[in-house]
Amino acid sequence: MGSQMKRALLISVKPRYARAILEGRKTVEVRRRFPEVPPGTTVVLYSSSPERAVLGTVRLKQTSTVPSDRVWEMHSDAIGIAEDALGEYLDGAEASTLLEVEDPQTWARPVSLASLRTLLGLEPPQSFRYLDADQVALIATSGAESLPAS
Repeated sequence: MGSQMKRALLISVKPRYARAILEGRKTVEVRRRFPEVPPGTTVVLYSSSPERAVLGTVRLKQTSTVPSDRVWEMHSDAIGIAEDALGEYLDGAEASTLLEVEDPQTWARPVSLASLRTLLGLEPPQSFRYLDADQVALIATSGAESLPAS
């Protein structure tokens, strides 16, 4: 049973970018390195310090690896970051992974770092970590699922 369930990803994102993703204003997340992940994977968004909480989920539409010097020209309208900040982040990286996301779901209540530790013994990842379906269900229940669309 558990082996047939899809894994999800927990990723750490700066608070302003986590909010932009959940508001649908940022549809591409840029990473220096990232594992190969199938489309449709649930991505759980952990908003890093100072917020330090899971805010909701998105679905991975697709990933692609591109030369770092082409990221801005390809996706400047979707990455939600200034060109100079992107350049600093990608400095020294020949290639970057682009995570195109869709279907943002903001949870009614953020799930705090303390709750993650208590529920699952989880520490937030520096970049990402895998979660199984049971872990996602526990976190989602704590967040009282998603806010209703208005």
